[in-house]
Amino acid sequence: MPALPVPLHLCATSLGAALTSVLLAACAPPVLQAHVPAPAATASPTPTATAEPAPATTPSPTPTAIAGPHVVLVSIDGMRPDYYTHADAYGLKIPTLRALMKRGTYAERVVGTWPTVTYPAHTTLVTGARPNRHGILANGPFDPTYRNYGGWNWYAESIKADTLWAAARRASKTTGSVYWPVTVGAAIDDNFPQVWRAKQDEDDKLLRVLTTPGLAAACEHEYGALPAEHRTDHERANAAELLVRDRRHDLTLVYFTDLDEAQHARGPGSPEALATLERIDAELARVLRAVDASGDGARTAVIVVSDHGFAKVSTVVRPAALLRAAGLIKVGRDGRVTEWQAGVLSAGGLAAVYLRDPADTALRDRVAKVLAGASRDPRFGIRAVDGPGVFEGQGGFAGASFVLEAAPGFEFEAALSDPPVVASREKGTHGYRPDDPDMAASLIAAGAGIRSGPPLPSLSMLAIAPTVARLLGVTLVDAEAPPIAELLAEP
Repeated sequence: MPALPVPLHLCATSLGAALTSVLLAACAPPVLQAHVPAPAATASPTPTATAEPAPATTPSPTPTAIAGPHVVLVSIDGMRPDYYTHADAYGLKIPTLRALMKRGTYAERVVGTWPTVTYPAHTTLVTGARPNRHGILANGPFDPTYRNYGGWNWYAESIKADTLWAAARRASKTTGSVYWPVTVGAAIDDNFPQVWRAKQDEDDKLLRVLTTPGLAAACEHEYGALPAEHRTDHERANAAELLVRDRRHDLTLVYFTDLDEAQHARGPGSPEALATLERIDAELARVLRAVDASGDGARTAVIVVSDHGFAKVSTVVRPAALLRAAGLIKVGRDGRVTEWQAGVLSAGGLAAVYLRDPADTALRDRVAKVLAGASRDPRFGIRAVDGPGVFEGQGGFAGASFVLEAAPGFEFEAALSDPPVVASREKGTHGYRPDDPDMAASLIAAGAGIRSGPPLPSLSMLAIAPTVARLLGVTLVDAEAPPIAELLAEP
């Protein structure tokens, strides 16, 4: 997850014992034991809603659960499917993921969201709805005046669609979450939400306040640290181990972040990224051993997913700087925006342009002329300028007037400062169209209620949450796709 741009004025199966034995046999290096530290890992705004949205329709009677019904849904941010389908070609040692693939099934490709970035995708993973339906259009909210100081869409009240945790609660089932995006204030029984301020130890105070009462103290007592943003997936695995071993929820969500950070910093397929995935694999093994230790292995389904793929990048383009140069954004001497007619919501490989008055046809024509001119200049790396008929039909960027698509090697950011084109600080990024092969997301599933069989060539991310709901025996009222029948032992 790349950081949001800085404003100009701020600085211009059964799982059971059988799976444990497979994992232990597969791991050539020693498997990490619990409590032993691992090596450090190198829109237009939508209306406010209540923290837990009411169902859009009356839910149908809760179906009988087909297995378990415990589900552990693990997200490895930025895991490309070729990392596990072609692990040998990468020289990857990922025995835990390989064991899950052997015991269950996997997708060769998961088609994600518009845009292919973390927060919209993770919200789709727990709603089965597109961003325009669930309300999380990008990692951060549209902020044309740059007054949000880099804030992200942390808060569950922003979600407008039914969620897995709300569906579970209606069915009197319990839930736990470790650092899942967009969960601050969510009605999750045991919740470590993802949120940060300065990415340092002082953030622990914020996390203690926002975590379920008593949970942070239990985690710190046993492990000595919280799973905060400035720490690694080892701490997130600690928290996950605590939840699956001691709290034993019907649904547990676990989010690992380090692979995404490594690929942004060093690029997809880099030695640093591959080593990070190997460390995550070992942490995942520890979480699965804790599932066994709880006695729930035989009735637990484990589903490992990712939110998007990754592509190499070298150049950053700042569409807002182009709009500013055209007089569509004005700033004062202190660098603060004093007036805007058009603004940018950036998402890496895509950038949405919103108009202050979408009904102003003269303004629309003026902005269109600026964007068309920029797209003809190869320096700006604009592959296409899309109208609403393209992106709204795919469920993204509700209310935008235009969406810019970056050419390979280019990415967008919302910074206002000149120059409008700079060398990227990153070597990898995402956010491009979900049909871009490099943006493919992942799925591996094994355990109770999951069939063992050949891989699935391609599936929609929209179908993952309904599949989890089917395993749990609960109903998601806003899901836009049916469960994945080919994945289920009893469709």
